[in-house]
Amino acid sequence: MCVKGNQKTLYEGINAQLATSRPIDVAFTTERGHGRQEHRLVSVYDGVEQWQQRWPGIARMIGVYRCGYRDHRPYRNAHYYISDLSWDAQQFSQLVRGHWSIENQLHWPKDVVLGEDTARQKTGDSPANWSFVRNIFVNLARRCGFTSLAKDRKSVV
Repeated sequence: MCVKGNQKTLYEGINAQLATSRPIDVAFTTERGHGRQEHRLVSVYDGVEQWQQRWPGIARMIGVYRCGYRDHRPYRNAHYYISDLSWDAQQFSQLVRGHWSIENQLHWPKDVVLGEDTARQKTGDSPANWSFVRNIFVNLARRCGFTSLAKDRKSVV
C-alpha cells in the first residue's frame, strides 16, 4: 500500500524511521526514455513492530527514491509503501513499477485529461458509471493507436 501525505502520522513516522534505519535490501535501476532519465533506488526495511497494532500483518516498509531529469529539468522525490509481503528489493521494485504503469496509463489520463477529479457527477451511481465510460474511452483510444491522450486529445475532439 502506498503511504501518502494525507496519512500524516504514518507518513511522517515512516519518513523519520527510514531516515535513521539501515535497509535490509536495496535495488538500483536507471531508465532512459520518453524525454527523461531516471535513477530509482528501492530500499526495503524491517523494524515494523511499532506499526503492528495499527497495521496488522505489516512485514516491510519500502522507500522508493527517484531522481533524474525530465525535459532537461532535475527532479527528486520519495514514495513510501508498507506491505505484508517479505519480498526482496528487486521484487518490490517490479511491483511498484507495475503500480506506476497503471497510474500513468489509466488514472492520470482519467483524472487530468478527462477531468474525472473535477467532474460534476457526485451522487448515486453516476460517479461509478462515468468512471466506467472513461475507462472505455481510454481503452478505445489506446486500441486506435493513441499513445498520449493529453497530446492526441486535440486531434480527437
